[in-house]
Parts: sequence; structure tokens; C-alpha cells
Amino acid sequence: MGVIHLREFLAHFVLFSDPVALQHILVSNGTNYPRKQIMMDYFGDLTLGGGLLGVDGKLHDSYRKMMNPLFAVSKIKSFVDVFNSQTRLYCENYLEPACDTKVPINLANMFTKLALSIVGLTLLGFDFDKSPVALEAYEQSMMEVSPLTLIGVFTIPGFLSFPFPSFVQRRKAQDRLRKIFMQIIHDKLAAFVSKEPKDLLDMILPHATTQEALSHTMTFILAGHDTSSNTLGFVFGTLTSYPDTIAAIRAEYQKVIAHYGSLNSWDAIAELEHTHAVIQQTLRLNAVAFSTIQRTTLDDRVPMSDGSKQFIPKDTNIYIVMAAMHRHSKYWSNPTKFIPERFIEGTPEWNADMRLRGGKSHAFHYMPFSMGGNNCIGQRFAMAEIQLIVATLLSKYDFTPTAKMNLCQEFSGITLKPVNVEMTVRRVGAS
Repeated sequence: MGVIHLREFLAHFVLFSDPVALQHILVSNGTNYPRKQIMMDYFGDLTLGGGLLGVDGKLHDSYRKMMNPLFAVSKIKSFVDVFNSQTRLYCENYLEPACDTKVPINLANMFTKLALSIVGLTLLGFDFDKSPVALEAYEQSMMEVSPLTLIGVFTIPGFLSFPFPSFVQRRKAQDRLRKIFMQIIHDKLAAFVSKEPKDLLDMILPHATTQEALSHTMTFILAGHDTSSNTLGFVFGTLTSYPDTIAAIRAEYQKVIAHYGSLNSWDAIAELEHTHAVIQQTLRLNAVAFSTIQRTTLDDRVPMSDGSKQFIPKDTNIYIVMAAMHRHSKYWSNPTKFIPERFIEGTPEWNADMRLRGGKSHAFHYMPFSMGGNNCIGQRFAMAEIQLIVATLLSKYDFTPTAKMNLCQEFSGITLKPVNVEMTVRRVGAS
């Protein structure tokens, strides 16, 4: 029926997987459903203060209003050159040697570093590849995920401040990272003159305090590389089972290159329709940002698709699990199948899904970046980046999984990631 009551420890939750209900909770009546405080505290710790993930209400809205223009298409266009140059650099530094040595490479690790290098350069003009100290501090500042740690984080306020040795080491790494980024911020402020901004931090600084700039920096680094790298891992791992799809991506790449000469423009990336559909389909089956937890501030009657209304009392915890919507047989034909064509308008697969939904689009049935005021502000950035990387790498290399490859979903502390994406790499056309 699209709504389930469940209990976790001493707390009661209601899980919704009804599109009409989700539109009400996330958009129409979104102000009545702020994110759960313990979740905001968790993300506030990860982002060294707050940022979009660690605040709600009017402060969140003011941050969002200030930063929305920074992620407009007109701004993202200026970063395509970084997407392209860093992707080609990683081909030279990682994949070409892997072809020569025939030694397997864990693509997940490479994608993490690639996405981090891209977000570092586009966000604050900082090259993580040239600063091993910053890279080490960032890696050590991330939480080591275990079931017991997660239980503590999400049930005990202030748990991350407990004096466990691993927590102490993590806080020291956070302090080192804070000093590095604060120095970048102060250097930019000291050199600030009226000129065209070079990166996102240049655009943020005139409108934010140094602490806010630090939190925004960490928010975009964290969200900007984690989602992209994990999506790439699932895309490449999945495609090893679909050679026809790889062939279609390569044919599309060649067509775009014949017209534009390279992928070094927004218009060229926009022509990668099939590649875009492959990424969308991967995110449908592997929703890396798989859920969100809200809380009602007032009694509410939530409308459902069948015309009924579900009473939700004040202070109820609400689970919205995107993965449940993405695989629901009521809205998707062959819901567990990898069918990229379902995301290409006008195809038989697209039309079959539309008929199931009564002619409605997949909005509120497909939400890899959430919806409403708390949706992912950088989704256009991420999709363009991933499209370019997928098309470029598949145009150059064949990837063969090793016995260690494991595409089971694992929680990274922020999103879902594949357990292992180990591959051998061979140049296209090589014997």
C-alpha cells in the first residue's frame, strides 16, 4: 500500500514508497518534514561545521538561495575542461600502466581519487594529487564504518566525540584538514580583487563567513566526490555483463567526437544520450543516496495514490527509501532488469513504463538525487562529470572483472558503494 510502520530499537518509523505521499512530504508540505536532528549533527561533523547537509529551516534556505546560481549550467560549463583534463590524466597515470603491466586495478579506488581531484580543482583550485598531506588528512578524517559505530552515531547524541582511539585519530585528521582549507580561504581573501572567479570558493567567499566557507567547502568535497565515484564503480562493474551496451556507448562517443572534435564542451556532453541513460539506469538499481530520514513537526494527513490519507502524528520519524521506489513493479516494467532504454524518451521501454504509471513521468518514482528543497544541488555537475568519464574510458579501454569483483552494496558512511571493482584493463583493439 506504499506505507509501512516499523520499529528500530525504541523508535518508531514510517516508511513511505508512494509517489503522491513523497511529493507531499518532500515538496508540497516539505517545511513540516525537516531532516532528523541526529542526521544533521552527523553530517555537520563530517563537514566541519554545517553547510547544506548540517542545517535546516531558514538557514538552509538562505544557503541554498546563495549557492543555487553557482551550480547553474552556465557555471558548470566552465568546469568541463577540468573534467576532461583530469580524466585523461588518470588514463595516463593509472590505466595505461595497468594495460602495460596487466596487473589488476581496483577501479573504485581510482574513481575516488579522480572525483576528489576534480572537485578539489573546481571547488577551490586545489590539486589533491599534488598534496599527499591533504589527501591523507582527508582520508583519515572519514569515519570508519562498522555496525556498532553506526548504531552509536544514530542513537547516541555526541557519540563521535567519545574518546575512542580511532575517534581521537579522526579528530586530529579533521584538525589538519581544517587548517589546510582555512589557509586556502585566508590566502584567497588576502589576494581577493575584483576579477572573474576561477572556482566555486571564489564565488562563495563574498557571501559567507570563513567558517561558512569552510563548511561549504567540506560539504561539496564530501558530496561531490563520494556520489560520483561510487556511481562510477557501479556503472563500470555492471557494464562488464552488457557488451551490447558498451558498444552503443562507444558508437555514440564516436558520433559526438566526429561532430565536436572532443568532449571538452557542455554541448558535446549533452549529446551523450545513451551514456546518460546508462547512468540513470545504474542509479535506479543502485541508488547510492539510498534514503533520507525526516521528522514531522506537526500532525499531518499524508495523501496516497489511492485517494486515501495516512495520519502521521507529530514527531514521527519518516523513512524515504529511494531504492524501494526504484524497483517497484507497479511503476517499472521488468523492475530488476538493467534496461537503459527505459530512460530514452520514445523507446518501447520508455513507453512501457509510462503505461504502468498511467502516462506520468518518472518524477517521484525515480529520485537518485532526492526532490524538493533538500535535493542534491550538484546533480548537473555530477551527471556531466560521470558522462564524460564513462564515455572517455570506454572509448579507450576494455575492462574485465577479476574473481575479486563484488558489486554488493556496502555503506560508505555517506552513500552506498560497491564492495570491490577490481578489473584487468586492455586497450580497445589490443589482442
